[in-house]
Amino acid sequence: MSNWRKIAKRSVVLFCVMLTVAAAARSQTRENNRTLDEYDRTLNVMKNDAKAARERRRSLFPQINEDFRRIQMIHNEIVRMLQPDKGLNYDRLADLTNDIKKRSERLRENLALPQPEKTDTPPTRSEAIDEAHLKKTIADLHDVIVSFVANPIFKNLGVVDAKVVDAAGDNLNDIIDLSEEIKREAKLLGKTAKN
Repeated sequence: MSNWRKIAKRSVVLFCVMLTVAAAARSQTRENNRTLDEYDRTLNVMKNDAKAARERRRSLFPQINEDFRRIQMIHNEIVRMLQPDKGLNYDRLADLTNDIKKRSERLRENLALPQPEKTDTPPTRSEAIDEAHLKKTIADLHDVIVSFVANPIFKNLGVVDAKVVDAAGDNLNDIIDLSEEIKREAKLLGKTAKN
């Protein structure tokens, strides 16, 4: 009988060990399932975020396209103003450069291009504001717009080269700054011409 007791004790101990192992296995399985569920939720969130970003870009494309084309059209009109036989229409120039600035700011935002670093002091101009200076600034704006429009990012929307993206951002920032400068100078010269 003592052998039976030993066998029974061992069986009970073995049964308890098996129950403990089974409980641990079930707990580990539950933990694994919980981890997999969290992983699936994370993947779904990432997929939904990517889908939302694609949808946002797709919905913004018509506006991006319109702004891009309108900047070119305004640019062409401004360049025509520089013909030697024509004087500058300061009011029209101020309106056009204001439109370029607004569209450029919206393009920068919609294309998610970097904004320039803020400086505490605005740049100071020592040059006199006259029509010759204004025409030089318009020529500078022309050069920047030509560079911006020729950027490879607009020929292949899949371009993710950081240098190309940075160049587009720099061009837009310059377009915004030059447009603001031209608008300010055109308004000032327009007031002077009316007096």
